[in-house]
Amino acid sequence: MVKKKTNNDKGKEVKENEGKLDIDSESSPHERENEQKKTEDDSLRATESEETNTHNANPNETVRADKFSREESRPIEDSPHTDKNTAQESCQPSSAEDNVINTDIASLNEKTSTNDEQEKGLPLKISEGPFTISTLLDNVPSDLIYTCCEAYENHIFLGTTTGDLLHYFELERGNYMLVSQTKFDAESNSKIDKILLLPKVEGALILCDNELVLFILPEFAPRPNTTRLKGISDVVICNFSRSSKAYRIYAFHAEGVRLLKISADSLLLTKAFNFKLIDKACAHEETLMVSKLNSYELINLKSSQVIPLFRISETDEDLEPIITSFNEQSEFLVCSGGGSYDSGAMALVVNHHGDIIKGTIVLKNYPRNVIVEFPYIIAESAFQSVDIYSALPSEKSQLLQSITTSGSDLKISKSDNVFTITNNSEQFKEKIFNKLRLEPLTHSDNKFRIERERAFVEESYEEKTSLIVYNNLGIHLLVPTPMILRFTSCEESEIDNIEDQLKKLAKKDLTKFEHIEAKYLMSLLLFLMTLHYDHIEDEVMKKWCDFSDKVDIRVLFYMFGWKVYSEIWCFHGLINIVERLKSLKLTNKCENILKMLLMMKNELKKKNKTGLLTNDFDDIMKTIDITLFKLRLEKKETITVDMFERESYDEIIREINLRDDKFPRIELLIEIYKEKGEYLKALNLLREAGDYISLVSFIEENLKKLPEDYIKERIADDLLLTLKQGDENTEECAIKKVLKILDMACINKNDFLNKIPAEETSLKVSFIEQLGVQNSNDSKFLFNYYLAKLREIINQSNIWSILGDFIKEYKDDFAYDKTDITNFIHIKLKHSLQCENFSKYYEKCENLKSENEKDDEFINFTFDEISKIDKEHILSLLFFPNELTSWVSSEELLKTYLSFNDFRSVEKYIGKQNLVAVMKQYLDISSLNYSVELVTNLLQRNFELLDDTDIQLKILETIPSVFPVQTISELLLKVLIKYQEKKEESNLRKCLLKNQISISDELSRNFDSQG
Repeated sequence: MVKKKTNNDKGKEVKENEGKLDIDSESSPHERENEQKKTEDDSLRATESEETNTHNANPNETVRADKFSREESRPIEDSPHTDKNTAQESCQPSSAEDNVINTDIASLNEKTSTNDEQEKGLPLKISEGPFTISTLLDNVPSDLIYTCCEAYENHIFLGTTTGDLLHYFELERGNYMLVSQTKFDAESNSKIDKILLLPKVEGALILCDNELVLFILPEFAPRPNTTRLKGISDVVICNFSRSSKAYRIYAFHAEGVRLLKISADSLLLTKAFNFKLIDKACAHEETLMVSKLNSYELINLKSSQVIPLFRISETDEDLEPIITSFNEQSEFLVCSGGGSYDSGAMALVVNHHGDIIKGTIVLKNYPRNVIVEFPYIIAESAFQSVDIYSALPSEKSQLLQSITTSGSDLKISKSDNVFTITNNSEQFKEKIFNKLRLEPLTHSDNKFRIERERAFVEESYEEKTSLIVYNNLGIHLLVPTPMILRFTSCEESEIDNIEDQLKKLAKKDLTKFEHIEAKYLMSLLLFLMTLHYDHIEDEVMKKWCDFSDKVDIRVLFYMFGWKVYSEIWCFHGLINIVERLKSLKLTNKCENILKMLLMMKNELKKKNKTGLLTNDFDDIMKTIDITLFKLRLEKKETITVDMFERESYDEIIREINLRDDKFPRIELLIEIYKEKGEYLKALNLLREAGDYISLVSFIEENLKKLPEDYIKERIADDLLLTLKQGDENTEECAIKKVLKILDMACINKNDFLNKIPAEETSLKVSFIEQLGVQNSNDSKFLFNYYLAKLREIINQSNIWSILGDFIKEYKDDFAYDKTDITNFIHIKLKHSLQCENFSKYYEKCENLKSENEKDDEFINFTFDEISKIDKEHILSLLFFPNELTSWVSSEELLKTYLSFNDFRSVEKYIGKQNLVAVMKQYLDISSLNYSVELVTNLLQRNFELLDDTDIQLKILETIPSVFPVQTISELLLKVLIKYQEKKEESNLRKCLLKNQISISDELSRNFDSQG
């Protein structure tokens, strides 16, 4: 009875180091772990189930390729280096510490970092390397140990250690059903040694316990009425005859080699060879590599020549011989080891003459099986792992990658069936398409071609494999990483890796997609060489020329920042490094750019025009010529017409006429005009170009050579035009030069000043500033200009509001000893960015006033003009802090200072007549504390005014009852004492006067009595 089992969970693809390749995952690590654990639980339940179930892989994971040949199915990728992480594919230099695995095999045990996506609980763990894992079928019966796996069209066949044969059928894409599980021999549990498919005759040979049986496909059942061959140790295909439509098969018996002929309806023994005791073999037509009694031999069946080789094991340990084809024409790979499976081993490549070629490949353990997928060797270890080594003869032996499992031993197989990998998400494919589609570096509005280039990549894209890894936890595809995702580093070491890869590709017939990848690698190689080489004008530029039929050399000019002609395109995945290189100053890597360009020009001219990537040879030559032209202009080198290609002449002329940057073009043409003596044409050129700085410099340098008529009639106009067209940054320098030229040409400066139009006020002001004030009219003109600027700034910058804020801040400060209002505003203006322009013109006005301080007329003029725009005497206080009494009364000034709470300035205008009034105003301040302090300071600082009894009484009467008398007790005491002293003095004077009068009267009477 056939048991059918179903796994409804979709298979997971285990992508090697996707994180490093920026392959985004839509789920978080925790979500993936939960999904993986769920898959394992479902798998276990499905295995134990007795119901009829269906095995599922991801429906988008794998599809069968329609009968691709073995050569077509082989991947091209053969770099021994691991993938590198790049940020946003911008080729930011990434760490190279994991790029090359150490050749010391022992160090691998310390380097077993697993794929970022491989979470705990998944059946396989894979380290960084050139392959990824894609699940084909993830729920085979886990109680069995599998020995063989083959695929035919929509069918998968498995053999086990207990003689079970399992047959799966793909119901729909990626969805497999177990259609049969039978015993090879119902009475035996012997393991299935080999399943050898014969797809062209719809058959398969099954080898079990030295018995060979022919099965029919796709039923996977013994062919009726067919002889069973016994005593067979191994069976291999010799070839397939198209004429007879039959396979020629070598079957190895202890008594000799049997040549079988198997067609769709017969199995015939056609010939026997007397080579006995062969355990295992691999055939290249009549040339066999065989194992026999712990040794390898080469046998030529046609000539009967036998070439003994070397031992399988250094001891007599029973190690399984390893023989496979290194290539299909003339080379075998065999393994030789020590005394056990855990000891080291060597993989040796042997040609048909018995010579060991391509060096020795060191394996960390003696393998159970080996598959060559050049440039890799995939070894099935005896310790639950599959190890992947580099097979490149130019490199040291390297263990690149390991795959481990928690289940039974991992097995490997190379199927006749070629699987197309479609499990990659749209995001993954989008990553590849985006990398490989061409994108314009210039003229980026060509949307039609952009879409066409993308479509071309999509149509060319394919990812295939025939490599299978399997055990009791599932069947998986071993998928080579696409080349472009393996070369993602911008490290200098990547240059050698890419060069090696390109050498290998040059020896192969490439598919359309591989041609695209090769061009991508060529471009990346050129960019990395340009980035890392200190000097690029020799080797790097030669390489650019060599690849000019594949890579548009104008990209190089784009990266240098030079002008290019026609459209240039680059792979989208390399745009970032191109832009990065463009941001660098690549000219620093060139000792002689002109020499480099001339070398490139000569090299490219040797190439056929139609061999260039864009077929735009004229545009490429034009690009080089114009670059040479510009560089020579920049270097001020002599330029002659014979330096350029004829097709570049028009562009050279156009470039001269349309050139935006001033000096190279003007200097070149002016030098030409000077050599011809056409100085006026040079002046016209400068005038037309608007290069007035050079115009005035040219006049200064060549004044003596200019025609007299020009000096008399036009030079003033040109100088004036120069000043009118100048800007603030160059105006000062231009005016100085103009003044110098006026002196040299003996032209009156005041006459020149009068030629400046009235509307050119700013220019006239600048000229007077440089020339110096000649009279009072100049002073008034400048002052009016500055004051007009002040008025404009006041209105535009809300200066009154800002000054109001300053004054409010000042008024809110009731400290009696604070600085005066004028100085306070000066300080605030100095530190206010908003008032920067105001301060600038204020200082100009102030300087002009200071220069004319003895000119009373000018000073009165300035006050009158300032008063017209003043408010509350604020500007007047700024300009005339000490002279205002000439125009403003003391009472008005006292009122102004009181309004500002400028207590110190108020003192200047206090007398007996207004002391009490000021005191009353201080007492009106809302804060009693401030009032007390102000009144106290006022009376103390003006105590000399308190010598009048009347004013003393008025002050005492003015002090309110709530006033804390103790705060001014000392002052009051002084006042009272002074009052008492004055009173006593008055009484004493009265007494003295009275006594004097009394004495006088007495004396008078005495005189009268005596007389």
